[in-house]
Amino acid sequence: MGILTRLQNDCYVITSDRALEGPPSKHAPRRMSDPYRVWTGDDWSADSADALSFTSLDDADEYVRANYARVSA
Repeated sequence: MGILTRLQNDCYVITSDRALEGPPSKHAPRRMSDPYRVWTGDDWSADSADALSFTSLDDADEYVRANYARVSA
């Protein structure tokens, strides 16, 4: 599973290439428009409106570093 931060509207969110259906994927989405999950602060969600958002890329990356065990579980 790949975890990355991406710009969504005016803020940054944490996303995963984990498949929305079926087993987790070891590959990144083929296109940026492919479905992806967003981190809500507690779990992964397919609804991008549920995403935990950050004002800067550095803040989002630091959150992932500090919470890697939770985000990658």
